[in-house]
Amino acid sequence: MWAHSARFSGLALLCCVAWGACRPEQASEPTRRKRPVGTLVGHVRLAPGAQLPSYTSLDLVRRPLRVHGFSALPSECRAANEAARSPVQRTTDGLLSGIVVAASDFTRVRERTPRVHKVAIEHCRLQPAIIAATGGDTLSLENRDEFPFEPLIGPGYRGTPLPHAEKVKLPMIPGGIDSILCSLGAPCGRTDLVVFFHPVHGVTDARGGFRIANFPASELVRVSAWHPLFDENETFVWVEPGQQSSIELVLVPKPRFVPQ
Repeated sequence: MWAHSARFSGLALLCCVAWGACRPEQASEPTRRKRPVGTLVGHVRLAPGAQLPSYTSLDLVRRPLRVHGFSALPSECRAANEAARSPVQRTTDGLLSGIVVAASDFTRVRERTPRVHKVAIEHCRLQPAIIAATGGDTLSLENRDEFPFEPLIGPGYRGTPLPHAEKVKLPMIPGGIDSILCSLGAPCGRTDLVVFFHPVHGVTDARGGFRIANFPASELVRVSAWHPLFDENETFVWVEPGQQSSIELVLVPKPRFVPQ
């Protein structure tokens, strides 16, 4: 079940359209090490006057084709799932955490060592709420609760309980946008996954800021801010070799996620 649900099928074209050129040109290893890079830092801000968006309850569950009954959920789960509806937080000065910032339309990039991205169900909620990864990375999913939640990636025939303290490791396939959700009847929040063909990306921290090292230098690069709750916004950046540039992107919530 996990092997089938983990494949981000049908979404490679979506990623390429959203982020522009997905695959940088190929080059030998010595050439890759010498490619000029700089650093991009910045913030993502909520549009002035906009309300912070949130998911609906139905956005936090996945319904397998075959559903079975569950035992009573822990009492803390109701509050945990209500909090999971608002994964993006706003600072007092309007900056947003948990937003993916990524580059596209560049020709040169330095590769990096594959990483392991850890996701855990703890106190009835998946954390972190969003992950930006690169193809070849690994997803490690652990259930730290006693309750046997059924986390799913993509549609599945039936959910498979993940026992307490057990982990599942999955390869991350590039060119996909998906989410980890638990079965209907035992929700556990949500983790959104974006998997790129390249490593030039980041996620804003609790202060709404981001930092992307090894950013392609000496060429005009498109930089986009993205989250499922918001309309995408972008700008173009030129970074000099060995230098640091700073930008700010402003996001507008998608109307259907704004509380009425």
